[in-house]
Amino acid sequence: MKVILFDDHLRINLNILEKTGAAKGSFYIPYGNIVSAISEESHNLPGMKIAGTNLPKLLEIGTYLAGTQKQFWYVKKRKHRFLILVLKSNFYSKIILELEDSDDVSKKINELIGKGVK
Repeated sequence: MKVILFDDHLRINLNILEKTGAAKGSFYIPYGNIVSAISEESHNLPGMKIAGTNLPKLLEIGTYLAGTQKQFWYVKKRKHRFLILVLKSNFYSKIILELEDSDDVSKKINELIGKGVK
């Protein structure tokens, strides 16, 4: 999985195995659809798998239901911090990704959101 930041949007590219495991393709998200980007310590996530793959403590990838909100998770062994994208979208309320550099990525996204990039 790769997160690529462009001037007006971000892409989350999943390879073919990740797409299969997640039952979902890659993401194209305009910055105008992002409320905020947060970096958090890894932790257990409450939710029920709707579509995707769940191997406890190894891999959680796909669509999960947390309360009444759908979220996309890409969490591996919880060795790294989470990047949490809070979205305006009606489909996913959050996208949660485990990234080695989630602090840097969240700062860059918030700067781009703050510049009013749409």
